[in-house]
Amino acid sequence: MVGVKNIKNLCKLYDTKSILQTKHIIHGINPVMTYPPTGKNFDLPRFSSVEMQMAVLMNRIATKNEYIIRSQKVLSSTKILPEDLKRLQSTTLEDSYKRAFWINPKNDKAYHLLDEGRTKDGLQKLRILDENGVFVKNAIVKPKTVILTDLKKERFIFKCWDGNNLTHLDIINIMARRYNPFAKYKYVILENEDSYCEYYNKISNLIDKDTSCVSASFCTQCHSSEPIRARGNVIRSIIETSLKQADGSLVINKGRYLLEQIANKTRFLMGAGNNGNNSYNVNILYKLEGVGGLTSDGKIHPFSSSRNSLFTEHYENFEFPITLTNEGVNITGLHGTDYPLADTAYAKAEGNLSGTSFSTPIRAAKLALNDMMEGIF
Repeated sequence: MVGVKNIKNLCKLYDTKSILQTKHIIHGINPVMTYPPTGKNFDLPRFSSVEMQMAVLMNRIATKNEYIIRSQKVLSSTKILPEDLKRLQSTTLEDSYKRAFWINPKNDKAYHLLDEGRTKDGLQKLRILDENGVFVKNAIVKPKTVILTDLKKERFIFKCWDGNNLTHLDIINIMARRYNPFAKYKYVILENEDSYCEYYNKISNLIDKDTSCVSASFCTQCHSSEPIRARGNVIRSIIETSLKQADGSLVINKGRYLLEQIANKTRFLMGAGNNGNNSYNVNILYKLEGVGGLTSDGKIHPFSSSRNSLFTEHYENFEFPITLTNEGVNITGLHGTDYPLADTAYAKAEGNLSGTSFSTPIRAAKLALNDMMEGIF
């Protein structure tokens, strides 16, 4: 039998007025429970938190490639206004960056969001249509900030078509802005690989109350002959990688501390890496969130690294076919033009872009849009 005193103690432990109110909302990607009588902390599973449960829902949408498929479906409703249909079907560069397709992960309902300009105090005005293009309502939302970070502005230049190049940073920027053109974007570039501390401090200094998350498209890889599933193994693996500075000190120790300091301020997403199974991005520890890549049929891509929930909670597309439009080139797969070309008559699309470097800003942009749309539906 449960006595009255025990019930009161149980309610006090859970900070509720009734024994029937024991359901709690757990926040954070690394939730910790403290047992009040002793003050002892217990690590809870990551996916017990609101943020990680949302990641699961968004991953289910991503595995079905729903953003691409549903945003490009043929709109035939007689209730669509001609001016709305024109904006949705347009492939011009201007129209492509003045609309977004948003799937609410809470209920799987989808909406077309059209840019209606900004208010005098900087709020974003939206015209909202349902998935079929029918007007739903107008709304005003507060733009959230995404901090995009990368290593060296000119690294890994892709020659995607005749006579035109895009840098790694260019592509990261395109991916984020096409999935969420309404957010604010800030940039931090590591020009000198010996200045990680300065680099992380720059990121930290840019974070404010409107920051939704940081998106980092780089990683430090290590390899393990066995899958890493426990935190103790993670630490041992890091030590064994011998990532040392000139003075012999381990680079990762200082870097990990600074990364976690940033993650204390805002969500920090980082690419899972592209070296496949048994390869891990050792930067993704504890408070950081990894973003892995998917194949076109929704499976984890063979080249996507860090394949367990200790490292990787989010998944988005990994490969991005390059196609031509009337005004330029498309790399996101979303309807429209991502990058302009002066003369498309002589342009030639070549191959695919690929990597979790590009999966990461997509998920960051989606998370920021979720934050911006909170309370609208």
